[in-house]
Amino acid sequence: GNLYISILGDCNLDRRIFQSPQLVLICDADLLGSGDCSDFNEANQNPAAFLAKRYMQFGDAFARDLHGWFGIILYDSEQDTIKAWTDHFGIRRLVYRQASEALGIASDLRLLNPFFAEQPEIDPVAILEYLQYSCIPAPRTIYKDTQRLAPGHFLAWKSAASARAYWDMSYPETRGRSLGRWANDTYEAIQSAVSLAAKRSGKSNNLGCFLSGGTDSSSISGLVGKLTGKPPNTFSIGFEDPRYNEIEYARIAARHFRADHHEYFVSPEDILNLLQKAYTAYDEPFGNSSIVPTYYCARLAAQSGISHMLAGDGGDELFGGNQRYASDRIFQRYAIIPAVIRSSFVEPLVAGLARATHHGYFDLAQRYIRRAGIPPPDRYSSYDFLSSINYNELFHPSFTASLAGTAALAAARRHFQNAQADCNLNRWLYLDLKITITDNDLRKVTPMTELAGVVPRYPLLDPSLAEFSGIIPANLKVRGTRLRYLFKESMRNFLPSEILAKKKHGFGLPFSVWLGEHKALRQFVFDT
Repeated sequence: GNLYISILGDCNLDRRIFQSPQLVLICDADLLGSGDCSDFNEANQNPAAFLAKRYMQFGDAFARDLHGWFGIILYDSEQDTIKAWTDHFGIRRLVYRQASEALGIASDLRLLNPFFAEQPEIDPVAILEYLQYSCIPAPRTIYKDTQRLAPGHFLAWKSAASARAYWDMSYPETRGRSLGRWANDTYEAIQSAVSLAAKRSGKSNNLGCFLSGGTDSSSISGLVGKLTGKPPNTFSIGFEDPRYNEIEYARIAARHFRADHHEYFVSPEDILNLLQKAYTAYDEPFGNSSIVPTYYCARLAAQSGISHMLAGDGGDELFGGNQRYASDRIFQRYAIIPAVIRSSFVEPLVAGLARATHHGYFDLAQRYIRRAGIPPPDRYSSYDFLSSINYNELFHPSFTASLAGTAALAAARRHFQNAQADCNLNRWLYLDLKITITDNDLRKVTPMTELAGVVPRYPLLDPSLAEFSGIIPANLKVRGTRLRYLFKESMRNFLPSEILAKKKHGFGLPFSVWLGEHKALRQFVFDT
């Protein structure tokens, strides 16, 4: 029969659709080329035709060597098969649903649902996972019988849908290089990834950088200036509350790299204004409040004539920058003590001293022992709300029954166990690439940046750079409790010393403070 394609929004159909006797291909892509990346002009001018040509040359494996983000759907008439790909890190979403002998694929659940007579049913496990992660991890969606194509995956359908990975992150650690060589190679790999993203963006005055003042965004901003030979355009968000404001670090980086720097201070009113339209960007529950500063930072860039923004997402998860990686090292040290000594001497002694002295030190030691006994990745979530209660204390018993015993941490455990890695640190990195990056951070940045009218790019999520990070020995990523050890060594002569020394801050929002002080915001929350 006929293949019907529906596209939402403004687009250039000649660049998005390719049609021939054998193929109908539709894509939503921001391609940086393939292989050695010398073909980025061809990929940019007509991405659909470029992808069709590569498919004819290399078959189903053609997506592995692509750079950039993409969602691709095609029908191959010779094979009578519908196929789909999403990029290596799932920046562009694809969701699909199978019913009887029909398959629907779309970029948004709201586009997919009208094609089926039966309305979708909410998945109770998705609600549980949303409450745990503030997002719904792939391949699950908010609806039963509807799945999201996982990052780096390929879908084929003839009479039944089959999804499998065409690329995945692995950690074949390599030995034998000196620290100096590792640092130089790391710097070159990062610069190459930033160069690729910046080159494809056209004129340098149309290219901007998110600048939080952290090591990732500062490195990218500085490299853009170095590569283009012009002051980088940088954009930062601040807050009046000093506990959440790290604008001074962004200013340090901007001064160091002589950036054309822009700032915006977010207010409680900005939350209420954004919520009037932010819901249009999401097709299922998403709970990361950092969508607010992300949007206003991208809007500031759009108002300054910026068309493309480089974001620093992925650096912590490739090079070991999250505090829990160092914390896990501390908990692992307890396991060095033989089990019989821990159970018969250390733990009874600490418990007895805690009862006898009521000293806070021994209470802390007891909490350390308790958490050290929880296996990863559950250990990190052991103080989370859902981990601290019986589900029946929160949910109606009928809802708990519908979960069929599914644990809120099932997705995290699956990723942690499936990592192609030999140590816990790399398993943590793999888990965070899947949930923290794909399911959460990218779901924050991409829709909000596009809502503001800007195209996002993620230089640190280039697959070649990711593969390079996989060969770095784990003890160079986190040395003792020093996070991002090799990354900082590679940037030691490039970044300001204040940036290298600063503690990780994040991109948080002073929501709890504003909730107590701002009447309109508090009323909105109570009404909701």
